[in-house]
Amino acid sequence: MSYVKKKELIQLLDRGNEIDQLVFDSVDGEEYAFSDEVIQIEGLRESFEQLIPKTTWTKIDFPLSYSQLSLLGTQQDNEGKAQLLIGVDDVEHSFITTTEAVYQLFEPVSMGTYANFLLDDPNEHYNLLEHNFQYWFGDKIAKSTVLLRTVQENGQYIARCFASQRYQQIDNHILLYCTAWALNKLKFNFKLTSQKITHSRMRLNFQSDEVYEINGVGTLSYGFSVVNSESKAHAVEFLPTCNIINKDGTSVPIVLDKTIKIRHLGKEIKPIVEKILELGQLPAHVERAVDTIQSVKEKKIDSLLAYKIQQSLIEIVGKKSFKKYQEKYTKVSSENTYSLLEFFGRLDELPVDDEDKQLLIESMFWSIIQSVAEQ
Repeated sequence: MSYVKKKELIQLLDRGNEIDQLVFDSVDGEEYAFSDEVIQIEGLRESFEQLIPKTTWTKIDFPLSYSQLSLLGTQQDNEGKAQLLIGVDDVEHSFITTTEAVYQLFEPVSMGTYANFLLDDPNEHYNLLEHNFQYWFGDKIAKSTVLLRTVQENGQYIARCFASQRYQQIDNHILLYCTAWALNKLKFNFKLTSQKITHSRMRLNFQSDEVYEINGVGTLSYGFSVVNSESKAHAVEFLPTCNIINKDGTSVPIVLDKTIKIRHLGKEIKPIVEKILELGQLPAHVERAVDTIQSVKEKKIDSLLAYKIQQSLIEIVGKKSFKKYQEKYTKVSSENTYSLLEFFGRLDELPVDDEDKQLLIESMFWSIIQSVAEQ
């Protein structure tokens, strides 16, 4: 069964943890604990089972001073990328970093990008890494404090985040609980269509069962994505999304504006719940979006608009990456008989490996659509 009962959902809360207990007390935990009612979100079970605390990952935080860290060497991660091997005073095992964690570690001394560059060739640059590590963390900022967030996954100990000790992560299991609770409270029938969950990043895509027929365009379905990351953004984002299926069969994924953003700070649950309940405004926002899309359905792509879109793509992915599909882009943009939406439908076929950049492209689609509608 892909659905989850309310009393099962409670398994997401580790009530031995202060924050989890606060969520239980504040977000209908007592009611859910004794209810056989089903949460009406199709496809929820896989994410639910993966995120029950301590089933997939065991997470431990260490509040430290930088002087308690030591560099033990480098090691390849599961993707073949060189990472730092970090020791912590009075902890018997070492921790392998992630690329984001390396950036965060060196960010206070403005060396995040440089440190990852040195790790591209650790054999050549290890002495530089060791020198900078000791210079900054063993001397210059040795007494400053940092929060090391770690995870144990498949027997491996991973340093997944370095942050301020004020930092309070909204963990994925709490976020899933609160999101499911909000959709149930709002009486929305959404299905969880896809998920991508790691120990330090999560994206869940929800879709409504409501479909709009847009005359002269095709169909539009809508939903939202939940993106939670321990990247430098330090925030949860609820991104309103649409997907247009044009009458020619091409597909246009769009991230609308009105993003709901929740910062990873503090231990208050009420502001988080209030923000998530702003999803109640989603249907009205989508209806306005449908009107905007309807207004641009006759707009043809011309050379000026194609150039503007190209420059926006280059700004997002960079000139070097854009060259990988410049030939295809040029071919598509030379066919000026396409409507704007059909043009975007063909751009969706262009490969973008970075998920954050893909989201920026989908936001760019909406920005262009809005600017055309205002002309």
